[in-house]
Amino acid sequence: MKLSYTAAWQETLALVRAHGSTIAAVTGVFLFLPALLTGYLLPRPEAQDWDGLVRALRDYAAASWPWLLLEGLFNMVGVIAILRLVFPRGASTVGGVIASAFLLVPTYFVANFLTSVMFVVGLLLLIVPAIYLIGRIAILAPVIVAENRTNPIAAIGRSFELTRGNGWAVAGLVILVAIAAAIVAGVANAILGILFLLVAGEDLGRFLVLIVSSATGAAFAALMTLLYAGIYRRLSAGSSDAAAVFADD
Repeated sequence: MKLSYTAAWQETLALVRAHGSTIAAVTGVFLFLPALLTGYLLPRPEAQDWDGLVRALRDYAAASWPWLLLEGLFNMVGVIAILRLVFPRGASTVGGVIASAFLLVPTYFVANFLTSVMFVVGLLLLIVPAIYLIGRIAILAPVIVAENRTNPIAAIGRSFELTRGNGWAVAGLVILVAIAAAIVAGVANAILGILFLLVAGEDLGRFLVLIVSSATGAAFAALMTLLYAGIYRRLSAGSSDAAAVFADD
């Protein structure tokens, strides 16, 4: 099946309308709060030049990696929980959805690690293979959750299977939505940041800016997760592995 941008985006909007309030609650707990706490307790370094920034980020990662890893794990639970709301399998309450999400974190973690290695190799070769790889692995998380796949290798293979012939199309849609969302978030952060600094002063203003940037970052992650789910729904329509999932909708 060839991917239709219009159909995939309509699927995404339908998921937002159907599950928006619950997804917002999950996003707040597992994406917004960890980002806010990490940003407040472990502020990112700043530097005047590129070399200084690289050194500062390297030192920051070396000193803070356990907390950054913990934040990443919370984010993974949030992403899986959002997808479990979209693709329910048994759990009917928010608590049940979150509990079931924890069970899939190891699979998602390993699959993410493996695809990250693939992505880095693609970047080292040329940027073009890395962009193409985005299109082949974008639906990895929906595959794991919707089809309840606990083998990370099999999940990656399934993602490649569903995106066969659509790699560039998926990558194009993901990049377009990501750029548009990043521009909107960047403008909102800049305008509100200037306003908060002028009205609230340096200390409180910076904290308010951190709240806004954490909120827009969490909203961005939730939107991209739902976009991947929408793309998955379009590409897997008619698939026997996804039939039971769609039957529950």
